[in-house]
Amino acid sequence: MKFWKYLLAGLAFGAVAIAQDDIWSKTINNDTNGAWKVQPEKPKAKVIKTDDERIPHAFRIKATKGANPWDVQASSAIQGAIEQGDVIMLMYYARAEEPAEGGSTLTARVQLAAAPYTSAMDMTSAISTEWKNYCAHRVAAASMPANGSNVSIHLATAQQVIELGPVFVFNFGKEYNRAKLKGCDG
Repeated sequence: MKFWKYLLAGLAFGAVAIAQDDIWSKTINNDTNGAWKVQPEKPKAKVIKTDDERIPHAFRIKATKGANPWDVQASSAIQGAIEQGDVIMLMYYARAEEPAEGGSTLTARVQLAAAPYTSAMDMTSAISTEWKNYCAHRVAAASMPANGSNVSIHLATAQQVIELGPVFVFNFGKEYNRAKLKGCDG
């Protein structure tokens, strides 16, 4: 219960303030515990406890620079469907335990879980050494079937150690007033 109290406080005071709406009724993934699947499995991601009360545990992932940014990636399944034109929001907690030389920058995608890995939205964030909520909303560029998409974060951009906490995907439907999504990169 303490986790939800702090998470909701983070949403209300800084991350996202959504006036008059029940944000949790719009969630289309079931990954409030931050259960990431990391590929490749070697070296294996470590589950760690954090010092941040909002994030009871996280996945610590050691990544090296790959030929492609997705050569090391973390993914989280999305159960709900997305239609092209829906207003969707991606929000995740992360920090760079050992940042890349010059700083860590990650790309997160809401995408099909299998080839051709079509993306409904992308967001790129500079990841700090402090736990932070990274958030963006977009109009979905493509449709995604229920149980056929995921959040994928590409980690092979540099040698770095990244910690990932809870991840949330929200679908507000078509015609949603994005101005209500204050405090979240649009």
